[in-house]
Amino acid sequence: MLKLLVSGSYPLVDYVKDEIQKRRDSVQNLVVQEVSSLHILNHPNYINNDDILICGVVLAERLKKLNVRGYIVPLRVQTQDFIKALMEASKYSKKVCVVNYYKEFINEDKNYNEVKLKEILGLNIEQHVYTSAENAEEVVKELSKDTQNVIIGSGLIVNLAKKHGMKGILWYDQETIQLAVGIAFDILRAKVLERSNQKRQSIVMENFHDGIISLNQMNRIININQAAIKILELEQDKNYESNYISEILDKGELLEEILSPKEAKDSILKYKNKSLMMDKHIIHVDKTVDGNIIILSDIEALQQKENKVRRKLNKKYEGAIYTFDDIIGQSNQTIKAKMKAQKFARADANVLILGESGTGKELFAQSIHNASNRFNQPFIAVNCAAIPENLLESEFFGYSEGAFTGAIKGGKPGLFEIAHNGTLFLDEIGELPLSMQAKLLRVLQEKNVRRVGASTSVPVDVRIISATNVNLIEGVRSKEFRMDLYYRIAVLNLFLPDLNKRKEDIGLLLRNYTNKNYKRLSPIIDKYFDSLVSILESHNWEGNVREFENTIERLFAYIGPDNEIEENLIIEYLEESIKENEYLLYETQSINETFQQTMKEIEVLKIKEILEQTNGNKKEAADILGISRSTLWRKMNEFNLK
Repeated sequence: MLKLLVSGSYPLVDYVKDEIQKRRDSVQNLVVQEVSSLHILNHPNYINNDDILICGVVLAERLKKLNVRGYIVPLRVQTQDFIKALMEASKYSKKVCVVNYYKEFINEDKNYNEVKLKEILGLNIEQHVYTSAENAEEVVKELSKDTQNVIIGSGLIVNLAKKHGMKGILWYDQETIQLAVGIAFDILRAKVLERSNQKRQSIVMENFHDGIISLNQMNRIININQAAIKILELEQDKNYESNYISEILDKGELLEEILSPKEAKDSILKYKNKSLMMDKHIIHVDKTVDGNIIILSDIEALQQKENKVRRKLNKKYEGAIYTFDDIIGQSNQTIKAKMKAQKFARADANVLILGESGTGKELFAQSIHNASNRFNQPFIAVNCAAIPENLLESEFFGYSEGAFTGAIKGGKPGLFEIAHNGTLFLDEIGELPLSMQAKLLRVLQEKNVRRVGASTSVPVDVRIISATNVNLIEGVRSKEFRMDLYYRIAVLNLFLPDLNKRKEDIGLLLRNYTNKNYKRLSPIIDKYFDSLVSILESHNWEGNVREFENTIERLFAYIGPDNEIEENLIIEYLEESIKENEYLLYETQSINETFQQTMKEIEVLKIKEILEQTNGNKKEAADILGISRSTLWRKMNEFNLK
């Protein structure tokens, strides 16, 4: 807080305060304080470095000899002020007493002397001196014995003259007071700006992630921020200002580079088993070197920061980017699956998507999310088979600080917390171990998550969309998948047709993939479209759309940059592209067979469940299942249900 001190007596102090009040709004939070000259002389340390004192010139000279701190602005009696005071005094008497503090006012240092003034103004001028307020009282009292005397002096003298029935004239003019107060406020505003700049510099220094060291021309430290102290492994609480840089750094290439007269940019240097990157900027003032600015970065920290940035940039694309418009197909099976999924999007129940590998389960999951009321909330996708079993719990539910060795400071939220208010897509859910299934079930039931190592739970609101290409019912029977978890995740079931059952979509898929990824090849595909589609439709697509896109990608690689190609050659390329995938048939055959059985068993269970719910009412059951009564009767006969 800035402080402006005023030393003097009435009426001078009042005049000074009036001028201060006119300018006070230009300096916020300014403290104005009146203080006696005697107090300052007896307590010179009362004035701090940033304080400003307005006082008489003699007091100012005495304070300077005492090396008093702060800024002293003397009220100097200008020649024109003194002449005005003498002329004013001549109106009352020819006998004028000039009373000054500590020494006579008119002396050889002035531009005028007593003899000349007497000649010019026709006055009888006497000079008197006082050394203290008490002594001033004695001097004025003695002068009051001659009733013809008029006194000129400071505020104290004028005030005493009035007290003893004499005429007192203040020798400070209004302009002199304005000048002194103006100088004081110029200093105050400069101090405010200096403090503001220092604060800004401090904020920049301490919030800069890199280490910064400011050195003068002698390589003494002017400033060093906490980041630099940490990077250089220095003592945290020690003051390093004014130290030579060579006093705090170990000898080595870093110190040599800093002491070098050359600038440096992105220098890689070793220091205390660390690799540091250093920039060195030389400061020039009036073509003279005035010091250096050193910027240090820990390369390992830079790499970690880069990885963090990459993860954050990737998170921009981690949401649900696909909608139902991205699902390509005109077959009845595709249209029915889309319509059913659109209905599921309007609900908020958990969804289980069943389909062979490559049928687009995540594509449907993202589309459901984007068409739901949660579309502007997170969509988090996780492959349950890709996470090591010992990390599943911490990935799903997060962990608190200190939960285990290597736990990051502050802990880490799990997938459920990250997906709060949104959708969590659990792909390959059938691969979860039983121990994890039980914990997942508890979260789905209680809608609360407890981090690993935490004592309290966090409420979460998450919609679960699961996906699988294995027979979960068989897993329930073999005790490899919990039945209670199955019914939690399979409130709504979506069956995705494999590509072999919707081959009328192949032509549309071919055109869409070409236009989206290889538009320049569209004329070639259009030219031989019928021949290509005929071959593609005749193939048994065990890998579904994923295998289809893999095959088309390989075909386009064979075509290369050619814009012209014969039909027999492109047919040969396509057939070769298809054959390269056939070795996978034997590996996937058993999975495909069990999948068809899975869908049939789930359908049977669902029909049984609804029939029990409706007490055997076929019409009501058909309405709930969304099928006709005749279809329900046919399926009951097919599955031997009574």
